[in-house]
Amino acid sequence: MTLPKNLILVRHGQSEGNIATKASEQGDNSFFTNDFLNRHSREFRLTDLGIKQAQSAASWLRDNITFPIDRYLVSDYIRAKETAAHLGLQSALWSVDVQLRERDMALMDNLPRDVRDKLFPLEQTQYKFSPFLSVPAGGGESFAALCLRIKADFLDSIARNNPNGSVIVVCHGHVMRAIQFKIEGLGHDDFLRLEKSEDTADKIRNCQIIWYSRHDPENRLVTNTRMLTVRSVCPWDKEGDLGWKYIERKKFTNQDLFDEVNRYTRHAS
Repeated sequence: MTLPKNLILVRHGQSEGNIATKASEQGDNSFFTNDFLNRHSREFRLTDLGIKQAQSAASWLRDNITFPIDRYLVSDYIRAKETAAHLGLQSALWSVDVQLRERDMALMDNLPRDVRDKLFPLEQTQYKFSPFLSVPAGGGESFAALCLRIKADFLDSIARNNPNGSVIVVCHGHVMRAIQFKIEGLGHDDFLRLEKSEDTADKIRNCQIIWYSRHDPENRLVTNTRMLTVRSVCPWDKEGDLGWKYIERKKFTNQDLFDEVNRYTRHAS
């Protein structure tokens, strides 16, 4: 599978759902009015701050992307489309890709946190046991299933259609995390670490830009198939540009595997 020479991912700006969820986690459910609840999260719009974040991303992209973009892809969700429009990329013709939609939360979609806990205690307990593998109530997507969707329906598609071009994608935090997992070869424990981390370098913030490339920044050569480097930027944060780094895909010795296994308690012999 030969991915594009450049794959540039942009998360949408702050949305109505982002501020409602954050407030709910702090015990404030005032955003969840009847009108707010009687819709799917697909319909969330950007906030005023979200629009400013998208404009910051637009400025960064104009200053740093000097090559032609061959394909423009955007999630079907409204907040992603609104972000893409605010990027104002010259000559952009966007294709809407439903496979870039956010992770399916099924019956848990657009609910306050305490309501989730009350209505779906078993699923919430299971999530605490395994955030990577647990399935939202009503048959939604586990993060592992999202990774499969992204691999089979998105990455394989751009590999077939744009192996030597440059692609820009506007989508969602979990979708970008799933793309990161497939490209960088991450796994279960990486997900747990990244989800718990308070380090801004590990976060995918609103309008975060993650740029994957097959170019080697030192000798400017292009690798044959695999992404070689990654650059993560939060354009509205003055210290948000983490610079280029080489992608290190993990391999495990036998002892590495034993070390990991021994972190888990055995309850039967």
